[in-house]
Amino acid sequence: MDLHNDDELESQNLSGKKSDDRKPSGDDPISDKLLGVYYLMRKDSMKGLLYGLCAAPFLLIFLFWLLISDSTSNIIAFSALVVSIVFMGISVWMLCWILDKDQGTRAMQDISDPIKEGSEGFFITQYGTIF
Repeated sequence: MDLHNDDELESQNLSGKKSDDRKPSGDDPISDKLLGVYYLMRKDSMKGLLYGLCAAPFLLIFLFWLLISDSTSNIIAFSALVVSIVFMGISVWMLCWILDKDQGTRAMQDISDPIKEGSEGFFITQYGTIF
C-alpha cells in the first residue's frame, strides 16, 4: 500500500530552501511587488541594510531627543509613532513570508477554496464589498 500520493510529494521540500526566482503569479500585482522586494532584501548582499533598518528606530528616537525635544511627553509620543511604523513594517515582512510559503497539496487547496469563498461571501454581505 502506497502511503504517499503525488500531491503530497510535490509539496514536500526536505531541504527547507526555496528558490528566490519564483515567477510572479500575475493574480495580484501588489503581492508580486512585495515578494520581489522581499526576495531582494533576503539576499546576502543586503544584510547590512537589514541591520541598519533594525538600528534605525533607536537612532531616530535618540536623534529626536538630542536635536528636537527632550520633553518626556514628546519623546513618548514620537517613540509610539516610530514603534507603530516599525510594527507595520514587521507585519508586511510577515505577510511576504507567508506568501512565500508553499500553497500545499492539491487536497489542501481543494479544501481551502470553499473556505475562501465562504469568507469572501461573509465580508460582502457584512460590509457591502471587500475593497
